[in-house]
Amino acid sequence: MKITCWPKMILQRLPSWLAPILLGLFAYLPILSEPGVVNTGDSAFLLMRLHQLVLNLRSGVFPARWMPDAAYGLGYPFFNFYACFPYYIAGLFNLLGFDTVWSLKLTQILGFAAATVFAYLLAKNLWNSKAVALLTALAYTYTPFHLIQVYVRGDALSEFYAFAFYPLILLALWRLRQKPSPINIAFLALAYAGLILSHNISALVFSPFVGLWLIAYGLSSSNNKGTAISYLLYAISGIALGLALSAWFWLPALWEGKWVHLERMTSGYLNYSGHFRSADLVQWKTVFDYRREASPYAMGAVQAIFGLAGVVSIIIRWARRRRLERNSAFLLLMLAIVTFLITPVSRPIWDTVPLLPFVQFPWRFLAVQALPLSLVIGHLARWSSKRVWRGIIAGALGLALQ
Repeated sequence: MKITCWPKMILQRLPSWLAPILLGLFAYLPILSEPGVVNTGDSAFLLMRLHQLVLNLRSGVFPARWMPDAAYGLGYPFFNFYACFPYYIAGLFNLLGFDTVWSLKLTQILGFAAATVFAYLLAKNLWNSKAVALLTALAYTYTPFHLIQVYVRGDALSEFYAFAFYPLILLALWRLRQKPSPINIAFLALAYAGLILSHNISALVFSPFVGLWLIAYGLSSSNNKGTAISYLLYAISGIALGLALSAWFWLPALWEGKWVHLERMTSGYLNYSGHFRSADLVQWKTVFDYRREASPYAMGAVQAIFGLAGVVSIIIRWARRRRLERNSAFLLLMLAIVTFLITPVSRPIWDTVPLLPFVQFPWRFLAVQALPLSLVIGHLARWSSKRVWRGIIAGALGLALQ
């Protein structure tokens, strides 16, 4: 008598976008179980920012520039310099009738779901495998630094939303390469504008890897439709349109920056020199410790071990086929560069490259690192299709226990 693998049967019948969301449910269950906003010390800023943004929206002010009640009632130009697209989403929930707390909860859950689905779709397009896509989405969702944005840093809602736009931008670039068209140009423009409007610092650190993608994929004549030059022109057009769509935020911020004390953003505790990761790049614990005193701004042991296994699997695949694969080569190069920038060895680059000091914390690159690392982990599912569904279920539970 043949025994049916019920997890496989259920997952196969689900819509492709729903399966990774259900498997990623553990990531945002604490949001639903808490009676209020998850309190990590800085979470109160979420309430204040949303309250002030909604005051602007109810008064007919869009885009919002000032927090009218901040600075003891004198007002503060917070929204002029801090990208706040996720707060507009929360504001919409609030205007629809949800209270402030639930507006933030729904926005956080939506951010988790978006990151999971977009990582899934990117992996599925790159490798045309549902198993690889699911494993990638799970690794991305349960990346410790992803969870830290909500459960440790508390007020990092904008940086948390950048996790959704990283895979979305690469997915848009991939779709544009497969089919150059005005619709896909618009797709790329909206994705890139979304990242800029969600978190300007994340857009700063991710944009060079968009350029790396164009070098890796654009300087080739192997596109399905059109030439390499046309692909580059389409991609540059999409990026330029994204800059134009977000100009209402970044242009005033750049122009009016001379009237504020931006030097305070890169001095003292906020200077990058004290935040590199070396021996503490990986937290070597079976269960990841999210307490602030445990130095949680690091890779998880499970994440690092499976990532290394994924790198080895890629190299073995290259050796067997006696050729490099463009997708995996790009991911390994991106992974190597990002990890390098987190370590003190990269100090000369931080000292030299303009604007890079505004990133403040080298460990912020853990957010960008999460995408290629998760895709590399997902590569492990290419080795065998047998029992892969059971492995994915077990992997989801294991990652959730981090």
